[in-house]
Amino acid sequence: MKKFFFFTSLVCGLTSALLNAGTFRVNNKLADNPAAKIYSDLQEAHDAAFNGDTIMVEGSPDNYSGVNITKKLIIKGPGYFLDENPGISANKISTQVNTVSFADGSGGSVVMGLESFFDIREDDITIRRCHASNINLYANCENITISECYFDINLYGDCIYAFGYIATNLVVVNCMINGGVSIYNGSTGVFLNNILNTELIDIPTGFDLKNNILCKAGKENVKLPALPDPDVSYNLSISDHFGTDNHNQANISEEALFLGALSNSTDGKWQLKEGSPALSAGEGGVDCGAYGGPQPYQLSGLPAGPVIYELNVSSYSTEDNKLPVTIKVKSY
Repeated sequence: MKKFFFFTSLVCGLTSALLNAGTFRVNNKLADNPAAKIYSDLQEAHDAAFNGDTIMVEGSPDNYSGVNITKKLIIKGPGYFLDENPGISANKISTQVNTVSFADGSGGSVVMGLESFFDIREDDITIRRCHASNINLYANCENITISECYFDINLYGDCIYAFGYIATNLVVVNCMINGGVSIYNGSTGVFLNNILNTELIDIPTGFDLKNNILCKAGKENVKLPALPDPDVSYNLSISDHFGTDNHNQANISEEALFLGALSNSTDGKWQLKEGSPALSAGEGGVDCGAYGGPQPYQLSGLPAGPVIYELNVSSYSTEDNKLPVTIKVKSY
């Protein structure tokens, strides 16, 4: 069995970083105030930050210009599809960044809760709970983790592209992938608990594939590790891409799998419906698909940590000139 690493310690690492490092605020509707660590431009906040700092990028109707990361940072946005999933966040405006690039020196960085394109040229990068058009590897990289992300249909290229470069320990878990995947031969890693809603897949031998659901019937442009392979197991397909050895299931009805039209949200429709054949069908009895396993997909990509999901402010002050405010908070 090939070895790969999970990120169960990520939350502890984030908590430690928040307690011991500086936090910057970015809002392109505010004036710069460096003394208060407030910036209107994400790149300027990056340039002012130090290794281990956190940059909070607030939602805005206007896109943020891109950022070239050359430091170990935590960059957090508010999530996405915020107006589609009621009761999870009082904020309804997402953070859209033109391009996020990970360059030399960015190793150990974590980005979550953003909508963006991502380019990677460095090791030890985590992209978590993001709405991504595509993630491209433009160098030989190690220890890249892509988790709980939603990928759009990409008409101009693959959603996850690591072709021509070797990716060692590429971990793709609990994602919804609606476009192509191209991984170069010789790469290694794992695809676990993903929804693959695409007919353009090139994942070579050297990867573990478990608990995934492949939702397209076409096979001509689907290249998977040679079967049978014990590391390709507990997957479901609406065709027979994975065969039926090693607990794989074939020819599953998509209508029987997901909530679909019963959910009004873009990512909520991929939740498993009652009686779904994917329930408890994964390794160890976990659910297959993005909402199963040890690190389930989070609706709207809400970043780890506390989120205000309800905010009520009175229109009138009290007799002693106090303004009643009710705030409800959840932690994700």
